Amino acid sequence: MNEPDNKNELTIISNWWFNIDKQLLFCFLILSFFGLAVSFTIKPGGSYVDQVSLINAFTIQSVYLFAGVFIFLFLSFLDLKKLRKLTPLILIFLLIIFTLTIIPGFGIERKGSARWLDLILITLMPIELVKPVFCIGLALILENKINNQSNKKYLISFIVYLFIALILVRQPDIGQLAIISSIFVSSFFLSGFSFPALVGIICIGLVSFIGIYFFNFNVQNRINAFFSPEQYDVSQVNRSINAFKEGGFFGVGPGEGQLKHNLQESHTDYIFAVIGEEYGAIGCLGILLLFFYIAYRVFQRAYDEQDHFIQLSLFSLTVYLIFQTLVHSAVNLNLIPSTGMTLPFISYGGSSVLGIALTLGLILLLTKKRHI
Repeated sequence: MNEPDNKNELTIISNWWFNIDKQLLFCFLILSFFGLAVSFTIKPGGSYVDQVSLINAFTIQSVYLFAGVFIFLFLSFLDLKKLRKLTPLILIFLLIIFTLTIIPGFGIERKGSARWLDLILITLMPIELVKPVFCIGLALILENKINNQSNKKYLISFIVYLFIALILVRQPDIGQLAIISSIFVSSFFLSGFSFPALVGIICIGLVSFIGIYFFNFNVQNRINAFFSPEQYDVSQVNRSINAFKEGGFFGVGPGEGQLKHNLQESHTDYIFAVIGEEYGAIGCLGILLLFFYIAYRVFQRAYDEQDHFIQLSLFSLTVYLIFQTLVHSAVNLNLIPSTGMTLPFISYGGSSVLGIALTLGLILLLTKKRHI
């Protein structure tokens, strides 16, 4: 009686293995296990695991990462039609959750920004889950259809973007605003855009960011500290640069770095500096090359795709993944002002890992051979 069920299960798995992009899968698994190895040597400061042992902090991150691997593997088994049907409902639900962060009594404020919700077992940053679903939602709105009126779809997509952007300004979280803006502009660009409309959106964006600078003290402080470091406390940035110098070309060895103990947020915002000290320039370049190979692989797949929805989804998901990686790396190297951005799948934290797991799972689903 069980034999037909076993055969069906084997058929599902074998079909999945045949259709999946194995090179992307292996890249994602390498990132996952490297993130686990890095987390083993870092004790997350400034969180509820402050007083626990290193092994307990490692255990918590292990749960996040293994849950992330399960999520992106599970998503890769989904059917494309189900993804289209479920995306609007999931996006609306996440936007409701996201809105709660700015409502007194719901959002948790840290360092002058209300970005988190306390869910008892985990402190959730909803924007991390909103970003990948926003990519898919925009693709649904902007895909080319015979009966889809161009002006209407652009207006709807802009309203959704504006809603998210206003909440991020209210929190405030300007780093995430830059990511959301890059997702919107890239999707708009690939959708068969109106050039004057694109120029207008970019101009509005620039004016908005200038306005944020003048009216938000936190943003103003970070930008001023970047351009005039002699007038501000930039010890955090200096420690990050010293970590890269200490690591040199080959690094001091896994777990042997010492500067991370004095580097605040070394487990999240400045984990690239920890990699620089312990794994050297070779380790940093290896991580960046892995992300760029993922981008190359996905863009190559999107180029061969005839379905405009899949093209838009893959393009915006990859732009978001790579842009966040570059922003995190640039902050650690003191090339741009501090943004509070995590390194995908390597930085400590449940929200970051779950958000990137959603992104990787959607990429695996959309790059299957059967869609060609």
